[in-house]
Amino acid sequence: MRNKRVAKIAAFAYLLAVFFSTVAMADGENLQISEGELGMMCVATAYPAVSRGNRDMTNAGDEAQNDENAGINGITDPNAVNIVLGQAGAKGDDAAQTESDTNDDGGMGTVVSPPALPAAGNGQPLVIIYHTHATEAYQPISTGNFRTTEVEGSVRDVGNVLAEELEKLGIGVVHDTTLHDAESYNKSYSRSLETANYLISQYPSAIFVIDLHRDAAAYTGGAAKTVTIDGKTVASYALVVGEGNPNASALKAFANAVNDKAEEMYPGFGGRIISKSYKYNQYVSDYHLLLEIGNNENNIKEARLTAKYFAHVLASVIEDTL
Repeated sequence: MRNKRVAKIAAFAYLLAVFFSTVAMADGENLQISEGELGMMCVATAYPAVSRGNRDMTNAGDEAQNDENAGINGITDPNAVNIVLGQAGAKGDDAAQTESDTNDDGGMGTVVSPPALPAAGNGQPLVIIYHTHATEAYQPISTGNFRTTEVEGSVRDVGNVLAEELEKLGIGVVHDTTLHDAESYNKSYSRSLETANYLISQYPSAIFVIDLHRDAAAYTGGAAKTVTIDGKTVASYALVVGEGNPNASALKAFANAVNDKAEEMYPGFGGRIISKSYKYNQYVSDYHLLLEIGNNENNIKEARLTAKYFAHVLASVIEDTL
């Protein structure tokens, strides 16, 4: 018993020695630490934290540092991910943006250049769809500042339609419906970056990445934006390009290719390309689209129709690219 106590005291003394030697090497900085903080440091040294399955959020940018209530969960809920493998049909487990939010660079700083292009219809996912602002909703939902945690009527509903239509066209899709903006709207880009990086690492064949949003009507004249295709009224779409990304030229080229194809297939369907100085996490792939389908004054039926037509456009672009 006495030997154990001696061992504990010796270990504690060693930790103190390590701590104070570290302080001594602090280049003359005046470090003031309370007894409680010293105790926590000693415990942390003796019992380092173990991360189980968390995706890397090291240096996750100003967003993660500034929001004490972010509550970032490093593990994507497996129930939020739906994997659709095109014709193979295999499925896996189931408005206004603030400047600090949209300017987040995630702290990663590295552009993930796409690997050798995969073959279309190879049984592997080619497209990743996720939602930074997953609670954004369409008419008839107007409560909660046009937001909902339910899937129906939200951008996740539209993402489901896009994924299903791509599946019919033989394009494998991973659709993630994680609510990145539910706990902390201002930190939603930090959260979605975590998800995007994780999905890209898990599905390296899925080089086409879509962050699917809807716009805010206040930014576009306060009214729904629509076009007519085949006699049907569908929501307009827009593509946002983050000029702050090191791969901005590739992002713009891809957005232009999508728009050109939309006009070729459905005249008048091609949407606006909006350039912003932010990054929007688009550096994760040269084939990243920040896609805004409609706004909060568009009804969900119009947005679903847009997703169907956009799926045909994207499938054609993917075929041309591969």
